[in-house]
Amino acid sequence: MISRFKNFAVQQSINHPKRTLIISLVTTFIMATGLKHFVIEDDMMKMIPKTVKTRIVWEEVKDEFGNTELVFVAFGNDSIDLFNSKSLADLWDFTSQLESLPEVEDVRSLINLNKMENDDGFLLIDDLVSRRDLSQQQIQEIKNYLNRNNDERKRVISSKDNYFNVVVIPNKNIADRDAVAKIVETADSLLNNYGVHFGGPSYLIGVVGDLVRDDALFLIRIGLLFMVIILLASLRTFAGVMMVLLVIILSLVGMMGSMGWIRGLTGSDRFVFSIMNTSMPIILMTIANSDSVHFLTKFFKKLRLTGDKKTAIEQSIDSLMLPIFLTSLTTAVAFLSLVFAPLEYMTGYGVSIAIGICWAWILSVTLLPSLIM
Repeated sequence: MISRFKNFAVQQSINHPKRTLIISLVTTFIMATGLKHFVIEDDMMKMIPKTVKTRIVWEEVKDEFGNTELVFVAFGNDSIDLFNSKSLADLWDFTSQLESLPEVEDVRSLINLNKMENDDGFLLIDDLVSRRDLSQQQIQEIKNYLNRNNDERKRVISSKDNYFNVVVIPNKNIADRDAVAKIVETADSLLNNYGVHFGGPSYLIGVVGDLVRDDALFLIRIGLLFMVIILLASLRTFAGVMMVLLVIILSLVGMMGSMGWIRGLTGSDRFVFSIMNTSMPIILMTIANSDSVHFLTKFFKKLRLTGDKKTAIEQSIDSLMLPIFLTSLTTAVAFLSLVFAPLEYMTGYGVSIAIGICWAWILSVTLLPSLIM
């Protein structure tokens, strides 16, 4: 089988280089269309196996008590006492705007805090803040009430009266990333005169997706930069470096696209890209680079000996087809073993990178010789 594929690769690369190039690019493009199903998972809890007791209890708590994940928004200024009409009006507007968002289930702040007082043995419950625009006397009454009830005070304003705390409960039917993005957008539009800080589990979940994407892109850029420098120093030909980079990029696109296609066709959450998958691009880049460099090094050696490009390509494929195949096969099988890992996301990790490794091997022995021709 390997012998037949070797002969096929030689014939296609030497006799039909343009056709081989087009087929490689079209196939990669078809694989790349799976990126429309590509999902970056931002829920860290889903990385824990479903059989672990901690996750089981957590899921039971959420089912029993609803969404327990919060976003904390603290805004203010180190040099301003927030017990003034302007700051309280801004807090009123911010709270009201958040309450109107479909991405938000509930908001808790000083504005919607209840006032409970004892009047001749009767418990009186009323709104602590009854309207947006307050007089100085009303503001002082609010401050006095909070000073008498320190536990409630600590929930809504800092000890130095310079930061309000707003607790936001996102809608559990909406992705945390979308809810957090809307909360941040609302804060940016209404609180641009204050220092604003965000926190809480939901906020962290909401920003993890961006962190994963940025981290993966950063690693790819750094990896490509170092590879270009090393390849230029070793191959000493710009065209050869570009050929290797093309194989690497097409392999990456094929791997990510395949991951998206498998998720789109199966609907399995095992094939999502999480923070655990950020090493996938670097690993595949290393393997694809190794395959391509081996071939180019052998080709240049044979070219110096024979002086004929076609003969050099044929001899290079003949001598490297089996070694590169066996290396790629054993590496791919090793990653496929991750389907037995207890962490579900490792299934997508192993299968996707195995596909990328196989595609890198095919490109190295078909596309690369065609580019040389």
